Amino acid sequence: MKCLTIQTSQKWPRHLNKAHPNNLNRCCGRFRPNPETGFRSWGRNMFKSRLMMALIATTALMPTAGFAQSQAIPHEELGAIGTVAAVPADFYWPGANYDPAVPSPKSVLGYQIGEAITPHAQIIRYFEALAAYAPDQMKIFDYGRSWQGKRLIYAAIGSPEKIANLDAIQADAQKLADPRKLAAGEAEAIIARHPAVVWLAYSVHGDEIGPADSSLQLAYHLLAARGDPRMAEIKRNTLVIIVPIQNPDGRDRFISTNLNGTGMTPDGDPMSAERDQPWPGGRVNHMQFDLNRDWFALTQPETRGHTAAVLKYYPVVVVDSHEMGSDRSFFFPPESQPINPNVTSEQLALKNLLGQNNGRWFDQFGLPYFTRESYDLFYPGYGDGWPTAQGSIAMTFEQGSARGMLAKRSDGSKFAFRDTVKSQFVAVLSTIEVAARERGRFVRSFYDFRRTAIAEGKSEAVKSYILPTQTDQSNTDKLAALLSRQGIEVNRTTSNFTACGRTFAAGSFVVSAAQPAKRLIRNLLEPDTAMEANFVAEQQRRRRAGLGDQIYDVTGWSLPLLYNVEVVPCATDPAVTSQKASTAMIQPGQVINPDAKVAFVAASGSTATSRFMAKALQQGIALRTMAEAFTLEGKTYPAGSLVLARGENGADLNQKLASLVAETGAVLTGFDSSWVTNGPSLGSDKAIKLRNPRILLAWDSPTDRNSAGATRYVLERKFGVPVTPVRMRRLAGLPLSGYDVVILPDGEGSYGAALGEAGARNLRTFVQNGGVLISLGTATGWLADPDVDLIGLRREQATVTEAEAKGRLPEAKTKAGASGVDGVNFPDEATYKQAIVETSRDPTELDGAILRGETAKDHWLTAGIAPTLHMMVAGSDIYRPLTADVGDNVVRFAGPDQVKASGIVWDDIRKQLAFKPALAVQSRGRGYVVAFTIDPTYRGMADGLDSLVMNAIYFSAARARPVR
Repeated sequence: MKCLTIQTSQKWPRHLNKAHPNNLNRCCGRFRPNPETGFRSWGRNMFKSRLMMALIATTALMPTAGFAQSQAIPHEELGAIGTVAAVPADFYWPGANYDPAVPSPKSVLGYQIGEAITPHAQIIRYFEALAAYAPDQMKIFDYGRSWQGKRLIYAAIGSPEKIANLDAIQADAQKLADPRKLAAGEAEAIIARHPAVVWLAYSVHGDEIGPADSSLQLAYHLLAARGDPRMAEIKRNTLVIIVPIQNPDGRDRFISTNLNGTGMTPDGDPMSAERDQPWPGGRVNHMQFDLNRDWFALTQPETRGHTAAVLKYYPVVVVDSHEMGSDRSFFFPPESQPINPNVTSEQLALKNLLGQNNGRWFDQFGLPYFTRESYDLFYPGYGDGWPTAQGSIAMTFEQGSARGMLAKRSDGSKFAFRDTVKSQFVAVLSTIEVAARERGRFVRSFYDFRRTAIAEGKSEAVKSYILPTQTDQSNTDKLAALLSRQGIEVNRTTSNFTACGRTFAAGSFVVSAAQPAKRLIRNLLEPDTAMEANFVAEQQRRRRAGLGDQIYDVTGWSLPLLYNVEVVPCATDPAVTSQKASTAMIQPGQVINPDAKVAFVAASGSTATSRFMAKALQQGIALRTMAEAFTLEGKTYPAGSLVLARGENGADLNQKLASLVAETGAVLTGFDSSWVTNGPSLGSDKAIKLRNPRILLAWDSPTDRNSAGATRYVLERKFGVPVTPVRMRRLAGLPLSGYDVVILPDGEGSYGAALGEAGARNLRTFVQNGGVLISLGTATGWLADPDVDLIGLRREQATVTEAEAKGRLPEAKTKAGASGVDGVNFPDEATYKQAIVETSRDPTELDGAILRGETAKDHWLTAGIAPTLHMMVAGSDIYRPLTADVGDNVVRFAGPDQVKASGIVWDDIRKQLAFKPALAVQSRGRGYVVAFTIDPTYRGMADGLDSLVMNAIYFSAARARPVR
């Protein structure tokens, strides 16, 4: 699901209103009260079913290959855990009359679907058994591997004719996706013959367990059902593609927790060990990313492989099957507001058609559901948002989760795992039914979406987007490659050209809007995406009434801003010689004058230079950073540039540099003289020697799992920097002298409760002795707590308006001997409302907007960093700046009229955030405390802040004076 309802017993964060543990949503890396569910009744029935045999407990973590030869072990020989009643064969579809020749789940797995939570390897095993039985109707494809090496597959199921002609179906899909390639009349011929490709993706969050099991029942039903009258039309008109499990690492993590906590019978208590997941839980993948927010960022292998597979078929219908909090029933579209403005009216009409049919079947089965609540269609990074922007009719299904074999709702009622499987099964079959019945309309809708996108791109004001050559060419190249990987046409120019009153150099990228992916392009490259005015007005009304807003996720995501790359919207589509852009995320760098006798210099300001710095130090290369700008042989290099002296390095330096620039994309220039004509000399004490720091990353609760994972991902996967994750419970007593840098990620609980005074004392000693302590997001709040006082920042309360101050009641004081307080009169309702405003409250929480920051020009921490940065900000933390005698405010938010770059930023927060610190540094003893008030590694997609993170680590460690 998009926001996870969880049960937790940890201490609440400061900004969280206390609520029943069944009624919390974890959104965007933080906890939020769920205003929609309240203590709503959970379902109706309690069912008993037989849980997994000990076979599953012993095989859940085995390699996939082991399952190919494994046999079901008799339940009686092993002894039962979680014993409940069996699931009847006709439970999911009464009267289905399954063909006994088709391998049933029980014959392969040893249990009926719904009697156990099926591990990834057994899911693969069953799909392979079906494909082996019916190779003319089902074919399995691998689309990648998870971080832990687990197979990621999809299965194509259709008539023998369709399976035999999958290549031709893909070819037709590519033609429909680009109407420019079709000859006259060819489109109608393809529309007449092309099947409705229905793409079904399950369990992107590993602890949303029912969808993946329902995929097994669906595959069996499609091949074996003889009593379902819809099957003939489905086989004739559709090609069904099933992605049974999108997040195998998270799923197997959840299953391990569930089985290890299971007793004699399943326990539906939310606090039972089988349902209460330890950090990080099964929701996230191995790298602790929320894969359902990664569809355009493409940071994770699971998402990269999945989107590439989708682009082969361009499905007309996509279902992303999720689960939500146990108190809720089932959601399917139509969605709630806001709706992304790039969604077409025909897409909404077809969603409504599908939803009506779902409602009809749910009514027939007596299954509760809801629509038009909670789940919107705004953010294009979801498993429904991204395919929608490509032209599919894409939907999220959300089922109230059992989170085990049995769930107990807040009202005391219970339901079983098999019930969740059934609801998903019924909803998906209903969807396929409509796609089959309305095949022509769905196929034509997709074609028209792509065709009209081209026409709109030609007629709208912005006809192209130009990515000029620029200082951080590495991020520019990566952004172009990221767009190319999503089916967007990006061209790299081979000559200089003039457009929109400006001259652009060869090597610039041009993205024409007159192409089939125009609506996705607008989503990703425009600085802002508008919400409906009536929705925004309603949120403002709710805020005035003291109600929470209904914004589901981030409201700004512009890739040029997140990458801190200049993109020029242009009113013309320039005609210039060009070639198709590469999809390689890192372009090879070069060494200019590789046989230079004295030194090599890499200019700061490029992510490639930061990447080179990290990898060069790991290879033992002696490296220095210049504290100030300098001029060498007529070229001026900015502060933060890197210098490698040949005399300080070995004879194999040339070989190392050639390998490093190819890997990192860095550009180095060799010099035969060190004579500097302006600025510090290369031998000055302003040429500061860098060292390869040993980095400790705080791990486990109360860190935010997404932030901890994203921080590790940025360092290890983007820059090749190894980190040592250390569980929080160790930090209070762990000797830290073996580390140079300690990083505290954004938190979702209380650092103070986890570390206590002993932890604060240990970290204080670490810094005093020359260590570097870096805090991200809410972790800074703990460092700034007056009782901890590791940094002089102080967290602000919300500002008080003049009207609020005027309307506040005098402090209520009880007179000696009196039983009450002084009386007051309210002459009108407005006075009353002002009087009841909280006297002390947190600032308004941002749901996720991109804000503009300004860097300190001459500070060593921002050496080589652009003067303007763009930062994703979520939450309500605002800090009073450091005074000059205490430390430095290195990055501050821009002024009130400039601070908003993208997304919804309410006036009160905009005004209060202006000029407040986003990054501050304070020296303590021999070390430094570096405090980000935002999370610079947010979702691993804020590439424009990566070099700032590297500066915080490497430049701070270089200036610290550790006691050895």
